[in-house]
Amino acid sequence: MAYTENVVTETSQNPVMRHHEATMKTGTSRKPVVLMLVLAGAFIIQALAFQASAEDTPQAVTLTLGDYRFDPDSIEVRSGQPVTLTLINKDGITPHNFSLQDTKAGLDIDTSVSAGSTSVIEFTPEQPGSYTFYCNKKLPFMKSHRARGMEGTLLVR
Repeated sequence: MAYTENVVTETSQNPVMRHHEATMKTGTSRKPVVLMLVLAGAFIIQALAFQASAEDTPQAVTLTLGDYRFDPDSIEVRSGQPVTLTLINKDGITPHNFSLQDTKAGLDIDTSVSAGSTSVIEFTPEQPGSYTFYCNKKLPFMKSHRARGMEGTLLVR
C-alpha cells in the first residue's frame, strides 16, 4: 500500500496577514519601494516648483554707458524670462541711449539715458539668437555714437 501525505497550508483571509505571510516567505517588503516612490515624487514636485519660480524671476543686467561704449558690451539672457536692464550713463555731459530693434524677435527698445542719470527698462526676449544693441545718438557734423564703437551684443539662449 502506498502512503500519500496531504499537506494543507492555511492562508489567512485578512489582507494584512496575507501580506505579512508573503513577506515572511519571500523575505521582502514593499515599504522601501513605496518610500522610494514617495521621495522621487516629492523631488519632482520641488524641481518643477523651482523651475516655475525661476522663470518668473527677472534676470537683472546692468550696463554702463560712457566714453562711446557699453560696459559690458555683451550680455547673455534666457528666452522667455523677463529681463530688468539698468542703464547707467557715466558721462557728465553726453546723453546716450539704448536701442535694440529686431521686429522678428519682438524686440523694439529705444530708451534715452541723460548724462549722469540711470534708466531701468524691462523686456522679455522670446526668440533665441544674437542681437545687436547700440546708441543711435549723433551730434551735427560728428560721427554717430554707434559709428564711434558704441554697440554691443545681446545673446538670448
